[in-house]
Amino acid sequence: MKVLVLAKQIPDVNSIRFDPATNRIVRENVSLSMNSFDRKAVEEAIRMKEKYGFHTVVVSMGPPQAADIMNESLRMGIDEAYLITDRKFGGSDTLATSRILAGFAEKIKPDIILAGRYSLDGETSQVPPEVATMLGYSFRSSVSKIDIDTASNTLTVDQDRENGVERYRLKIPAVLSVSEKINRARAVKPEVPDMKDRIVMVDSAWLGLDIDGKEFSPTVVTGTQPMESSRKVAMLDFGDGVYGRIMELMKWARSPGSEDNMEFHMPPYVNGNPVVLGVAVGDPQTAMEIASRVSQLALQHPLNVAMIGNIPADKLSGIACHDLYYVDSQDYMSLAESILDFIGQHEPAYVVFPSNSDGRDVASVVAAKLGLGLTADCVDLQVEDGRLIQYKPAFGGSIIASIYSRKAPAMATVRPGMFKRVISMEKPRIHEFPAGKESGQELLDTIPVPSDYRPLNSSDAVIGIGRGIKKRDTVREVLKLADALNASVGATRPMVDMNFLPRQQQVGLTGMSISPAFYIALGISGQANHVVGIRYAGKVLAVNSDPAAEIFKYSDYGIVCDVSEFIEGFMSYLGKNSGKK
Repeated sequence: MKVLVLAKQIPDVNSIRFDPATNRIVRENVSLSMNSFDRKAVEEAIRMKEKYGFHTVVVSMGPPQAADIMNESLRMGIDEAYLITDRKFGGSDTLATSRILAGFAEKIKPDIILAGRYSLDGETSQVPPEVATMLGYSFRSSVSKIDIDTASNTLTVDQDRENGVERYRLKIPAVLSVSEKINRARAVKPEVPDMKDRIVMVDSAWLGLDIDGKEFSPTVVTGTQPMESSRKVAMLDFGDGVYGRIMELMKWARSPGSEDNMEFHMPPYVNGNPVVLGVAVGDPQTAMEIASRVSQLALQHPLNVAMIGNIPADKLSGIACHDLYYVDSQDYMSLAESILDFIGQHEPAYVVFPSNSDGRDVASVVAAKLGLGLTADCVDLQVEDGRLIQYKPAFGGSIIASIYSRKAPAMATVRPGMFKRVISMEKPRIHEFPAGKESGQELLDTIPVPSDYRPLNSSDAVIGIGRGIKKRDTVREVLKLADALNASVGATRPMVDMNFLPRQQQVGLTGMSISPAFYIALGISGQANHVVGIRYAGKVLAVNSDPAAEIFKYSDYGIVCDVSEFIEGFMSYLGKNSGKK
């Protein structure tokens, strides 16, 4: 068998700077490296070579300097390396990039294609499923384990999802995007020689693709701006009275009357108005958030609002839309086919998907089959001059880019927790919509997140932990504190990478966005890729031993103290006051 890896060279997102005078990203003197998720895909391909004797190939699309990561892949143990570099391909968005990479795959005909779940500079998660759709290959995203049965020509994979892990069997040929959990990539040994002379340079003529990157790309970036915080921190003295003060602040933040779940009156349905379509897959809360945002757009613009998906109407009570279409299928390909049929029948102007496991994959299938632009992980949506303006974080969340699509319908995925929910006083018309053809993949098992961890979106208070938590024993104390406060526990990516918490509890750009009434950040430094995930928290309390920690810039309240001492003191306070009302 032949295994192809899709790899990308990216800038160090922590070194990216934003020039406010020009509103441009400053890339000069920024180091470049292989996307960390793609390195794990390279490693997995090499392990397949070592175990099964498969032939391995790596390809990248980029400027000539991307040869560095091709050289690194060869030195790790990959058999062949190709670099697609052609000025004609410059300015390619994810659709154009997927078309070019699919064209390369059509030339070399791999059995398995591996890629990282996303690139850290773009965070779209779109290229692997779009390539799979264009090739007609099976697909699974965020795969953390792969077993291959060469006799039956099938794969058994573990897919990381929001509620745990699901195990699937799927047919080869297949495209898999791999999660950070799949392996530990090997380091290149110093004695391994340079192999740049083995890299094959590929251009549009070699591929037989007459594609102009900018012209072929439906999405257009109209501007960028730095991510800024409107919060102003009030520092609290660390002493005996601080815990009572925190309890008062939490009680006030969690009290009824917040903007979330406010009553809402739908604008009237008007025949002939353009349709904005929201997609309800994954979880009811995110579906309610999408419906809330697009219905608010309908207050400002002449739009009819429809929602379609596989969540039953009884789980979407109060959803803000004119029409609710139910599709009786849990298969992502079947849902994509249904949405394609809906688009063909109703010609919506805009389509908004959730940025969860199924939502991202469904959206990518639709985009690939219709040749549409798709903006991933949006944090806001606006309509200007009939265009859907989509705002997405990039480069680790340090900037926000504004994007629109030149083709209709404009499509976007939105991060859970980004929009305030409203409750419609008008009930939607409910319809059943036929399910499309299924993918043929077999669900073998479901492994839920350990019961110690409440889902992040199930509580109105969340305690987040960062690298200020040094010991695993302290995590158990945080779980006890969360239980006493009726809160969930989340974490920054480094804590998840060290297996202190399950991946499903990660908060931030590469995890979940959350909007609890109250968020307590324990030992969190405050990097942009985390704080983007708490943008819509009601109130934020930061506890950190460093008075200059960035997290205080994104907090409403702050305490400078040892985190372990804070936890111990809080538990003692709660024990002493457990019987008081």
